[in-house]
Amino acid sequence: MPPSAIAVLLAVYEPREDWLVRLLDSLNAQSLLPACLYVCDDASPHVQKERLEELLQEHITAFPYVLLQNEENQGSNATFATLVQRAKEPYVAFCDQDDVWLRNKLKDSLALLKSSPLRPTLVFGNACVIDGQGRPLAERIEQLRPRHRLQRGYGLAEVLIRRNFVMGCTVLIERQRALSYLPFPRELVHDHYLAFRASLDGALDFLDAPQLLYRIHGENQTGTLAGVKSRADYVRLRIRAFCERVRILSHYTEGSAIEDALAFGKARLAHAKGEHGGARRLLRLWRYDPAVTAFELVALHLPSPLFRLLIRAVAKRRP
Repeated sequence: MPPSAIAVLLAVYEPREDWLVRLLDSLNAQSLLPACLYVCDDASPHVQKERLEELLQEHITAFPYVLLQNEENQGSNATFATLVQRAKEPYVAFCDQDDVWLRNKLKDSLALLKSSPLRPTLVFGNACVIDGQGRPLAERIEQLRPRHRLQRGYGLAEVLIRRNFVMGCTVLIERQRALSYLPFPRELVHDHYLAFRASLDGALDFLDAPQLLYRIHGENQTGTLAGVKSRADYVRLRIRAFCERVRILSHYTEGSAIEDALAFGKARLAHAKGEHGGARRLLRLWRYDPAVTAFELVALHLPSPLFRLLIRAVAKRRP
């Protein structure tokens, strides 16, 4: 099978070797081979570049690869931006170090990008979910994350202001388009930013059939309350982060959707800070996100021990 015109971009940091090997083997076995795999290690303190080179030589045999290494830790966004700039191929596919790609992932993604009647600016896909030991958790991501509803079509920027539904490890996009979106903001995960910018330029489309095995483990949790152990954590990770995300997205669009999001974020923050009238402001905007509004109106007034118990209970129900 001749190689495609796709560059696979893999950012790694302290990769677990057995998981990385499974990923590399799955890339090497693609029915439509990448033109090249670009790997950048983000200054891992305990993984030597020489060891990564050995693994690549052993497990990537069907197509070429390029191995880079940051001198200092840059974070995943900056590392992926470097890889987009370094690649030469017409299309780029983003890759995580701990997943396993299904055999037809690249073939099906490229076919959708080229043949979809929507003429999409970006395509993505669903994923089976496995745990750290490789045991299946769900056949599709939305079975574990009910608010993660994949959507296709035009005008999706309004939805993406509220929440992201695009998994970066399933994205395929034209490289020139990705280049035009650089730099990736540090405060916004690259997949959310890419999906938002692409949705402003046209339609998104997705493959409903899972394209990979997405591994959920202790270091990569991105669920609703990931990292939240206290009220202060919640305010920082859920409320202030939302406000900052909306502020950044407001640089690229205008209108009622972004204005409503800005107002909702300010009301959430005012309520969380205990400002006079904050609860009333939040309640007036409850239609923007009834679930979040109801949760915060109740949870943020609980005593700290009860708040922590509630967070643990919600986290157990929703990975």
